[in-house]
Amino acid sequence: MISPNSKYYPLFEYLEQQPDTGLLELSFDEIEEILGQKLPASALSTRAWWANSQTTQGLAWQEANWLVDYPDFDNDVIIFRPARITYRVTPIRKSAGWSGRQVKALREFAGWSQQELANRLAVRQQTISDWEVGHHTARRSTSKLLQMLAEEVGFPYETNPSKKEK
Repeated sequence: MISPNSKYYPLFEYLEQQPDTGLLELSFDEIEEILGQKLPASALSTRAWWANSQTTQGLAWQEANWLVDYPDFDNDVIIFRPARITYRVTPIRKSAGWSGRQVKALREFAGWSQQELANRLAVRQQTISDWEVGHHTARRSTSKLLQMLAEEVGFPYETNPSKKEK
């Protein structure tokens, strides 16, 4: 819990009074004005200082129900977001994955059952079924194995499926 004696308590009070309707951008100068003192040099140049951790300064914004979204050192601002807003980061695939239709087509082309393909990929039969019906997609490493199997059996596949198949 942040102590009222903490030098970051004024920031806690300020943030606690802000409406949590969206992002809040504060410049270093504004933060120093709220605190009534200069920020340490590390706050002006390192992301770690602004981590949403249990540090004294971190407690100031977290206990006010805010999180640091992005420290923008190029523009000397810190962007806060309400703690109630969460993000789900989805990685960008660098290589195209296999659609369920492609997995099924490969399996049928090779004359394999779902269990046989599962054995070759070291996954469960249910995983193959889930891919084929579209519940899940193969991970990148498994996609590479699917490509190798396709090449082995002479299956003509595309690594960049059309937008209709995605």
